Amino acid sequence: MHHRSAVVIGAGEPAYFKALLLADFGISTTVVAHDISAIDGRFSEFNNDESVQLVRREYEPGLLKGHYMAVIATGDRETDYAVEADARAQGLLVNVVDDPDHCDFFASAYVRHGAVSVAVSSGGASPGFTAALKDDIAARYGPEIEEHLGCYLEWRALVRSQIEEFGDREHLWRELRSSGLYDMLREQGPTAARELVEHHLGEWTKTKG
Repeated sequence: MHHRSAVVIGAGEPAYFKALLLADFGISTTVVAHDISAIDGRFSEFNNDESVQLVRREYEPGLLKGHYMAVIATGDRETDYAVEADARAQGLLVNVVDDPDHCDFFASAYVRHGAVSVAVSSGGASPGFTAALKDDIAARYGPEIEEHLGCYLEWRALVRSQIEEFGDREHLWRELRSSGLYDMLREQGPTAARELVEHHLGEWTKTKG
């Protein structure tokens, strides 16, 4: 998706959050503020961000040209559907905000810490529920999950160094999940968790020895 581009029609609060999501995933985004008086003030956050361009002008179909997807958030359904028709005529994927029946894709709510992203989607059925669930995940899993990823990368290298066959490694990881490896990592720390990994590796070596 890094080589794709998107156009957001509208510049109110829904458009701001869609542009924020697209930019966070490295998608070059043009935001068309067809109603200058309704621009969300938070778009100023993108002033030094080359991935988001705010265009202050009336909408016209030519603004869709060259883009891969269109997010439509004008605040007026009749206008939304007219823009949707233009976008589909040009072969773009379409997301009409808060209208699942007029969406080819859904923008997931997500929590990101470093290389770790946890996405939540209700398939457009309830953005409110999706946002609430995302907030709950964010409250449960903070920046420490990036450290947890580091532990798993270390253990993965350890397991690969001792178990050659992919199927055997997968079997071991299933056992570790069943044994509560991640709960141990969160509650008791990386030392205790690594000891569990080493224990299971030792047991596997005995059975194969």
